[in-house]
Amino acid sequence: MSKKKQQIAPLGKMFALLTKKYINVFSAKLNDLPIERYFYPFWIVSQNDGIINSKILAESLQIDKVLVVRILKYLEEKNFVERRMHPIDKRSFLIYVTPLGKKHTKTIEKAMIETDQEFTNYLDPGNRDVILTGITNLANSVGSMEGDRIVLDYKRLNK
Repeated sequence: MSKKKQQIAPLGKMFALLTKKYINVFSAKLNDLPIERYFYPFWIVSQNDGIINSKILAESLQIDKVLVVRILKYLEEKNFVERRMHPIDKRSFLIYVTPLGKKHTKTIEKAMIETDQEFTNYLDPGNRDVILTGITNLANSVGSMEGDRIVLDYKRLNK
């Protein structure tokens, strides 16, 4: 009689699966918006309207400036943000939310809160805070690691 080998599910696979599902649920709530991606980077800008630059945004998102430039270009093309020259440091630009972007900020925030609640509802209520603290500590402790950079650049496939 042979023993069945136990299947190992790497933690990374679970996180990747959860990320895909989270982005799917989150973006579905925002189907009617004129943008189809970069909701969270936009939200960060909206919370720091006129006082954030691309370097600070890159640090907040833990991504490189090349990707931040791509994100800002997209959001500018959709008229959600605009870059204005820094009044003191002429080599830098501050990022401002446009009136169109301001119109959608609360919708994005609401969708983010609702999606978080939907996902955390699956956690055991007695252990929810411990689990969320553990995940946060894990993310903060791992920090940057050697290796190739992996970029999540999602787009809606069907609109």
